[in-house]
Amino acid sequence: MSLEDDLKARTLALISQQMANWVVEIQRTIAGHQESLVRSLDEIQERVARYDEKINEGEIEAAIAEVMAGAPVPMAAEPSGPTHTQLKDSLTAIEKGSSLSEVLTYLVNEVSQHVMRCAMFIIKGQNAIGWYARGVDSPESVKQITISLASDTVFRIIHNSRHALRGHSSHSPGTVQALARLGGDPQGILGVPLVLRDKLAAILYCDSDNEEIPPTTADMIEIMVLFAGKTIDILAMAPKSATPPPAAKASGGNTAERVAALRAESEDSRPRPGMAPRPAPAPAAPSQDEGSSTVMFNAASFASLRQQQAAGGGSKAAVAAPAGPALSPEEQKAHDDAKRFARLVVSEIKLYNEAKVNEGRRNKDLYERLKEDIERGRQMYSDRIPAGVRDSTNYFYDELVRILAGGDAGALGPM
Repeated sequence: MSLEDDLKARTLALISQQMANWVVEIQRTIAGHQESLVRSLDEIQERVARYDEKINEGEIEAAIAEVMAGAPVPMAAEPSGPTHTQLKDSLTAIEKGSSLSEVLTYLVNEVSQHVMRCAMFIIKGQNAIGWYARGVDSPESVKQITISLASDTVFRIIHNSRHALRGHSSHSPGTVQALARLGGDPQGILGVPLVLRDKLAAILYCDSDNEEIPPTTADMIEIMVLFAGKTIDILAMAPKSATPPPAAKASGGNTAERVAALRAESEDSRPRPGMAPRPAPAPAAPSQDEGSSTVMFNAASFASLRQQQAAGGGSKAAVAAPAGPALSPEEQKAHDDAKRFARLVVSEIKLYNEAKVNEGRRNKDLYERLKEDIERGRQMYSDRIPAGVRDSTNYFYDELVRILAGGDAGALGPM
């Protein structure tokens, strides 16, 4: 063997060994993140299971003894706290959401059953922007509220601490002033942070005409917000290959079933003796602007934006699953995942850009206003969805028309 051949063989062997070690390290990192998510969900389930332990049996026994002894019963009894069954029902309702927007909507709806008013504020840059509210006289008024995270409000405290805050409105005049557009005379207030992938994505604000929101109610709302965040994190985990792991073939199921699927996938991805490591993807080009990005688009890097040719703004027809022979269960699962991921990405674009979406629909120039977010979302969709599904369908464009343009393809404008 010549010196050149020997050098080439040794170099290739070293590169192959280094790549194998790198892939194993990446797989371990992925498995670690999945285990962390599973542990968080287990902690939620454990807190729910132990919820009944908060009941003070001693106070109940004392009250019974007082009644039995003929003592007078107070005219105004303290309102009872939420029950274990109510919490389970609320978590089940939140889990029905199939996109970020739906999960947050279900969350606000469920929380509104236990407080006088509640509103979801989306964190974008250094502001908390009103998105959806229940219990206010004019629900749309919340969308006109933007609160600076540098101002003296409970939003600043929650943003800095990432912990829930419960108290009385008199302790934070700045909060009352910032929310004056909602009207009313709130007394007890509560703010709970919603964290997605270690980033503060939103703050749920609640208030009551009572002096305070009861601790048991506040605990329940915190659990619901935490559960909603983990549900959204799971929804964002779209498969990156055409063949999903056996444990993930069912697209539905409750959280426990989806956690089991993640565990199974983690087991399948671990390297085995004698097995060649999976090839690693090519590194992506760094993003030029992540300062204004949303939670979903706050990635460390993106590949070059993939341009898709359009015959015309309004003439681009929606394409469903490919015609021909019936799809196999694996193929149908791949199409369902693609639809769900497209819906999740586009929903987040709308969630963080409500004002631009409304203006873009009126002026028929949505794409021009939201070009950066749309192209980032398109690239994420392209990176996550198998080529066989992407090339035979147009799910991402379909969701742009349905969610962003409100069903009017012309509102997208030139693309």
